[in-house]
Amino acid sequence: MDVLGYSSHDWRKNTDDAVVMDSWGGAMLRVNDSKVRFTNPKTLKTEEVDLSRLIRVFVNNQESHKRSVK
Repeated sequence: MDVLGYSSHDWRKNTDDAVVMDSWGGAMLRVNDSKVRFTNPKTLKTEEVDLSRLIRVFVNNQESHKRSVK
């Protein structure tokens, strides 16, 4: 994993080798090059989030929310 080029606070250094996979297990997209676009159900606004950021939130919250994170 090449961490050169990332700052010490950049979470993407931890997801450099991560890929988005389809339901058959085929790699489709690199996580660090991907975003999720969705309609926020609370504000009804379209938002974009880096996929690496969602992984960071998942990892950070996994222990404290064991029942809701699968």
